Amino acid sequence: MPQGFIDHIVIAPAEFDRAFKVFQAVCGGGHVDHQSADGSALLSRFYLGESVVELAKPLNEPSHGIGGIIHQRLKSKDQGMHLACIQPFNLDVAIASLEADGVKLIRNDGHVYVHPNFANGVLVQLTPRREFGERPESGDAKFDHLAILVADLEAACAGWEKITGGTAHIMGVHPVSNGAFRAARIAMGAQIGEQMLELISPVKDFPSQLAHRLADRGEGLAAVALPANDLEKTVARVKAIGARVLHQPPHQIVHPKDAAGLMLQLTPRVNH
Repeated sequence: MPQGFIDHIVIAPAEFDRAFKVFQAVCGGGHVDHQSADGSALLSRFYLGESVVELAKPLNEPSHGIGGIIHQRLKSKDQGMHLACIQPFNLDVAIASLEADGVKLIRNDGHVYVHPNFANGVLVQLTPRREFGERPESGDAKFDHLAILVADLEAACAGWEKITGGTAHIMGVHPVSNGAFRAARIAMGAQIGEQMLELISPVKDFPSQLAHRLADRGEGLAAVALPANDLEKTVARVKAIGARVLHQPPHQIVHPKDAAGLMLQLTPRVNH
């Protein structure tokens, strides 16, 4: 069955200028700035092939629109991902199927979203992004996968199968987690497996940073993997702006405090 793909993500950083430098160093290439359709937010886009990483900044403390939502989030010190656009292979079929299954959808400004309560705390946009002006040069990283922290792995698999139209494969305890979490994967992308959605869930009664994060902040996006074409070059760019890179074998990860609260993975996924 044809799969959907990760079209773009929107990240709301507490320190926009710092996050911009970090994502510029990670993504490489050019970027384009534009305002949201409602004029409430500044959006900076980095293109990675057909996918986009977008940073959002509220304009003038707005009370409405995307800027208003993000402004309220940041006042609550809740930086991180604002939304993920996971574009189905057949949008009309996907919307009809989700509504038939009782999934709450939000329609606003010409877009259709899955309510976060039905997607483990993630606001999911189903409709494609709008293009603004000429596309800049694509960066030298790949948009590989998103990792979403969930409380109940089996229930999350069922929910995300409905959203993506794909099949979740429960992999068991992740081989690089030191026994801390279980994982499931859904293959995505124009070519099957080109991208991936990963669901991760802390192992019960096993103390870990992920278990603490789940208890403290709840479910939601935990990591974004943007593997570098030239890891040494990218790490040098990131370190040159003063950001920290953690070496957690086999991965190199930009410290969440430098990446809008997200683990930003610079290395390819581990196959298991």
